[in-house]
Order: sequence, then C-alpha cells, then structure tokens
Amino acid sequence: MRAASPPPPLAPEVPRRGSAPPVALTSTPPAVPRFGPRPAIPYKTCPIQASLGSLGRKWSMLVLRDISFIEGSTFASIRRHNPGLGSRTLSLRLKKLRAEGLIERANPADRSSGYRLTEKGLDTVPVLAALAQFGAKHLAATVFPDGRPRSLAEVFPVQREFMVGELAQYIRGGEPAGRTVRRMANGT
Repeated sequence: MRAASPPPPLAPEVPRRGSAPPVALTSTPPAVPRFGPRPAIPYKTCPIQASLGSLGRKWSMLVLRDISFIEGSTFASIRRHNPGLGSRTLSLRLKKLRAEGLIERANPADRSSGYRLTEKGLDTVPVLAALAQFGAKHLAATVFPDGRPRSLAEVFPVQREFMVGELAQYIRGGEPAGRTVRRMANGT
C-alpha cells in the first residue's frame, strides 16, 4: 500500500478588497510609510476631490501661482507668463476664481488693476508650494538649466510661514490662529 501523498501547497491568500494585506512576521517595517493615516472623522466627499473641483481646472493653478508670487499680476502679465493661455480661457478662470472667493481685484474701482489673493485664496499657497517642491525635486531636468534637484528652501529661501500657511501650525500640533503673513517680503 502506498503512503498518502502530502496535500498540494496552498495558494497564497489573496486579500479581499478593503482588507489589509497579510503581514509577514519576519519582515521589517518600511522606512517610509506607504500609506498616510486615515481621517479621524468621516466625511461625505473626499476633500481632495472637492478641492480639485475648484482648483483642478486647466490653468487655474498657474493663474493662482502668478497672483500669489508676482506682485500686481494683471490680465496681460498672467497671459505673458503662460504661453498657450488664451484670453477667453484666462477670462473664464479669473471669473471662476473670483466667484469662488479665491482672488479679488487689488483696486475694485480700477478694471486695469492687478489681482490679489483673498484670505481664502491664501490657503492655496501651501498647495502651490507642494507642487513647486515636487517639481524642483523630481522634475529638475525640466525645471532648472543645470538639472540639479533642489529643495523648497533653496527655491524660496524666505517667508516659510507664507509658503506653508496653516500647515505650520498643524505640524506644531496646535490649532491655526489665522494667517498673519499676508504677502511675501517683496510685497507680493
């Protein structure tokens, strides 16, 4: 009589959707977390998705960039800094950003005056800073003539509080006290 053959090896268990993958007991945790923390409170709609509905339209972030970092940004100067941006599209983006309360005319009585960020618009600066950091670090060959990656501190060495806004207070573990730095040192 033959001895019973051992059972076939089990197929690796495939984690079900929404469940955490199995953790090997002998592995060491990764140095960089692969996933961020889960929100502490439930929400109806993803805040990133909601923000992209407002900020994610083509040209919107570049228009905000110019208004944030270039003093006295006018319709003409924004067009000049953004080749390919047509007058009609720029007009629509400015109208939308004004309707959402992100920008306003520096002098409402003068149609030729430049634009500036509102208090609400100032909250977009850390988003712009994060995009600038990503580009300076990971797209250096496109961004800089020498192709050398740079840190945000090298690109924007002053006004760190302006660049990170309420995130600075969040990192320190406190509640935001409101924005005290309205413009960068050069007046923008």
